Amino acid sequence: MKLAFRDAVAQTLPSEARLHAWLAALPGRDWENLAGLFAAVLPELDAVLALPGGHPLAHALAHARGIPVLDALSSPRPEIPEQPADSARAEVALVTGYLTDGLPELEALLRAERRGLRVLAVASAIERTDARGRTRLELQALPVQAAVQLAETPGGLTFERRTPRRWPKVS
Repeated sequence: MKLAFRDAVAQTLPSEARLHAWLAALPGRDWENLAGLFAAVLPELDAVLALPGGHPLAHALAHARGIPVLDALSSPRPEIPEQPADSARAEVALVTGYLTDGLPELEALLRAERRGLRVLAVASAIERTDARGRTRLELQALPVQAAVQLAETPGGLTFERRTPRRWPKVS
């Protein structure tokens, strides 16, 4: 699944515009296949928080886990089904399609905290390693899982060549 996604991303490189167009047109079945990877490595969750651009992946992940999707930008605290009465904070993962500088994810983290949610991890289809988003999020003790890591070079986008992040279970 991850290799098929990576191979498809390779066909769009080095153009960032082609990559964005391809992601926008990606069919639901492909998002479901990718969501299976995240479903296997993320901890137990009460819901997923979808950031703009992350809705297809968030819906596929929520479907795989049988949990609701929440909009990361909405302000009221959502009702999460089957939440234990003694649990004050629902546990969620932020889901984004394209992680760059991490600022939208940090904003979503703050909104989630104000809503009484506990964010356990960030899941991203694509991560731009040169944009430092992972660093910003990990400084907030948020593990980041990305299906594909890309870096900007003088010739355009390319796969990250440094040692890739592994897919450990997030606890």
